[in-house]
Amino acid sequence: MTKRNLTIIIILLSIMDLVAAGWYMSRRIETAGNMGKVFDQRDTTEAIIEADTVTTASQPDVFDDMQFNTYYFTSNTPAIKDDHNTYYTSIKHVKVIWPVKVNGDSEFTSLNKELIKNAFDNSQTKMKDARYVYLNSPNFNRPIGDDYRTLVKAPKIYPVYGNVSQVLVYPYMTSDRLLVMKIDKVEYNGSTTTENTTHVHYDRFKQRVLSRLDILVADVDKENKLLKVINKKIDEMNRRRGDDNQLQHALNVPNEICCNKNGIMFDFKLGSIYNQPIDITISYDQLEPFFTEEFKQLQHHNKGYKMFDNNLKPEPINASQAPVATATTTLPSTATNVSKPATKQHVKSNYYNNDSSKKNSWSKPKRTSRKKYSGAKRRSGYHGYSGRRHWSHRRR
Repeated sequence: MTKRNLTIIIILLSIMDLVAAGWYMSRRIETAGNMGKVFDQRDTTEAIIEADTVTTASQPDVFDDMQFNTYYFTSNTPAIKDDHNTYYTSIKHVKVIWPVKVNGDSEFTSLNKELIKNAFDNSQTKMKDARYVYLNSPNFNRPIGDDYRTLVKAPKIYPVYGNVSQVLVYPYMTSDRLLVMKIDKVEYNGSTTTENTTHVHYDRFKQRVLSRLDILVADVDKENKLLKVINKKIDEMNRRRGDDNQLQHALNVPNEICCNKNGIMFDFKLGSIYNQPIDITISYDQLEPFFTEEFKQLQHHNKGYKMFDNNLKPEPINASQAPVATATTTLPSTATNVSKPATKQHVKSNYYNNDSSKKNSWSKPKRTSRKKYSGAKRRSGYHGYSGRRHWSHRRR
C-alpha cells in the first residue's frame, strides 16, 4: 500500500467519525425534546388536583359603599281623557353594593360581566354604564312609544297604571374559595308584585364564574336521587310545621341554587311547594355524591365562611311620594275618636279683623268703657303677724 492510499483511507475514516458523532448528537437532542413533551402532556385532572392542593393566602374582598339611584317617568297623556289618575307612570330603583377588589384583584372581568348580565340585562362592560342604560329605559304597563317624559319628583302610583321596577345587587357570602353575590329583582306591574332572585358564584382563586353545571353533576339518575334527598328534608321540616302550614313535595330540583355556610340552598319559586317562595338547605356532606370533581376539590380546601348582614331591601311602591292633600269633613262636637290634624292650629288674635280680605291688617280694639280717676292716691301696706294691715306712711 502506498503512502498516498493510506492518507486517503485516514481522511475517509475521519469523515465517517464526524458524521457518526453528528447523528448521535441529533438523536440525543430529539430524545430530550420528546421527554419534555411527555412531561408537558400530563393529565388535566391531575393538574387541577395539584393546583387545588396549593395553599395561597386569601385576601379580604373589598366592596363599594351602597349606591341608590332612582328615575321617574310619566306618560304625556292620560289613558282616560281628563282623568289625571290614569297617566301611565314608571319608577325604577337600583341599589348596589358592588365589589371593588376580589382576593386582592381589581380586574374581575368575568364576574363583572355576569353581574351586569343578570342584573341589568345588557352587555355593557362597566357597572355605571349598565346601570344608566337600565334606569333610562322606563317600564310602562302598556306600550306608549315615545309619548312620555321624565320627572323630578316621584309620581303617585295607581293600580293598573303604575309600575315600580327594582334591582338590588349585594354580597351574600364569602369564603377562602368562593364569593357569592345576590341579585334581587322586584316588580309591581299595577296589580301584583313579583320577585326573582339570582346568585352568582365566583371562584376567588381561579377568577372565574361557576355555573350550576360546575357545581352539580348533570346526570338524570343523580338528579332523581338528589330530588329524594330534598323531599326527605321537606318531610323533616313538615314535622315541625302545623297542619295548615305544610310544604308539598318537590317535583324537580330547582335551577337556582346558592352556596352558604351550612350547605347549598335550593330556591323554590312561588307556588312550587308553598304559597310563597321558600328555600331548602341541604348540607355539603349530603350533597358530596352529586358534586362535580372540580367542586369536590374546591370544597375540600374551602373554609373561612362569612355571611354578610347588609341585605338590601326593596323600596315601598310609593316610597318617595309626598303626602297628598285630602278633603277634611267637619264632624259634630259629640263625635268621639276624632283624629287631630298634624299641623298646628293657629287661633286668630283679637287684633285681626274678621274680614278675610284684610288678613294682614290689624287695629286696636275699641274701649267699651272708661275708668274714671278719683284723684285718691293708694299707698303700699303690709300685713303684720296679727293680720292687721299696716301702712308704711301715716294717713292724713
